[in-house]
Amino acid sequence: MILNPRQFSEGYIHVYRSHEDGRELEFIHRTKVEEPPSAMLAFQGKLLVAIGKSLRVYDLGMKQMLRKAQANVSAHLIVSLDVQQNRIVVGDVMQGVTYVAYKPAANRLIPFADDTISRWVTCTTMIDYESMAGGDKFGNLYILRCPSKASDEADGDSSGVHLLHARDYLHGAPNRVDLMAHFYTQDIPTSITKTSLVDADFFQTLETHMRSEDAPLAGRDHLIYRGYYVPVKGVIDGDLCERYALLPNDKKQMIAGELDRSVREIERKISDVRTRSAF
Repeated sequence: MILNPRQFSEGYIHVYRSHEDGRELEFIHRTKVEEPPSAMLAFQGKLLVAIGKSLRVYDLGMKQMLRKAQANVSAHLIVSLDVQQNRIVVGDVMQGVTYVAYKPAANRLIPFADDTISRWVTCTTMIDYESMAGGDKFGNLYILRCPSKASDEADGDSSGVHLLHARDYLHGAPNRVDLMAHFYTQDIPTSITKTSLVDADFFQTLETHMRSEDAPLAGRDHLIYRGYYVPVKGVIDGDLCERYALLPNDKKQMIAGELDRSVREIERKISDVRTRSAF
């Protein structure tokens, strides 16, 4: 296989069984596919596999994997998969994300919502049943949410007939997801994990004070920088909040007074959130 330009002759799915509490592996069989799989995920006792543009559901057979369902849900190459119940979020290498509904009764995979922006996806994770967070190769983090009406319609039809006959919108899925948050990080996100954020109001206020008291060396505005591709929306700049520890003591005292906290308490809250989120 050659990565650039992408060339290949075939691909395989290898199946192993673990023994001795994971200390040994037993080879079961391998299944030949048209091109190398780019993403895999366990799915309701089966295997969800991305093969180029195609999304497939495989079941374990005696001699090879058995294909149960397939749909072309991506424009170029699927690079990420996330699942909750019968909903699948598919990330394309350069065309953003697509929400897919799996219909067990009819054994169908049906795309029902996608993004309006062509994002070069590097990582994704589902926040809840309707929302997902992702990163792209240009250094952006974003949160997208499927509209409630589209979500209910996707779950309501058990056979998926309504979704299959839904009218395409601009050669895409019949619905569009909403942008809930956006933030430019400068570096490429490679992994995202859902976690909890406490004291959101506190850090939002701290961020506001830091924007005015900690001017960038190059003279650029914080919001303009973080909104390099899309204006900042729904995100607290943790890097900026962490710079509180580097401020002169008089500025620390001034911000602490505005927040009705002590300097030590503010620094402890920043340290606690960093430790809880990073480790």
